[in-house]
Amino acid sequence: PSRRSSDLSLKCLVAVAHRDVFNCVAMADEGSWDSTIQEWLVDPGSCYAAGLAQLEDGYFYAAAPVADSAGWGMIYKEDYKEKILQPDGETEKDMDIWEGAGLKSAIESGKKPDWGLWLGGVKHNITRFEPDFESNDYTMPVLFCQRPKGGVLICSTGSQIVAGFYGE
Repeated sequence: PSRRSSDLSLKCLVAVAHRDVFNCVAMADEGSWDSTIQEWLVDPGSCYAAGLAQLEDGYFYAAAPVADSAGWGMIYKEDYKEKILQPDGETEKDMDIWEGAGLKSAIESGKKPDWGLWLGGVKHNITRFEPDFESNDYTMPVLFCQRPKGGVLICSTGSQIVAGFYGE
């Protein structure tokens, strides 16, 4: 992924966290968050998809792009199995993939779960974890993740997780 795409995605992600919207979740129904992340993360052009999740369980409750619910197909896949390469570098094992639990674990620890970090049915590699990323007056954990021809930037506000997906 280009450095420019990653930088723009991070700026958008931090902008969302700065708006402190996550402390107001109870004030809006979930459907309106789809439109909000569409406006703040996807419409500016730096992210092709975005999602919001509760830190409590890591499962997305909002997704963009909103049209035809396209964002959901890009960021989330129901629990499933995948063949996972084991530490010996040769053996593959069928493992359950729980994307929400993996997202929660990764943003809290900075490490991938045993089954890897999978979002939208695509495996992502954690390339950097900054547990105390600073932006103006805000400090938050940020994960930088890559996949072939793209990636996802993930941050936590302490109660919510925001994810911005970008491509080349």
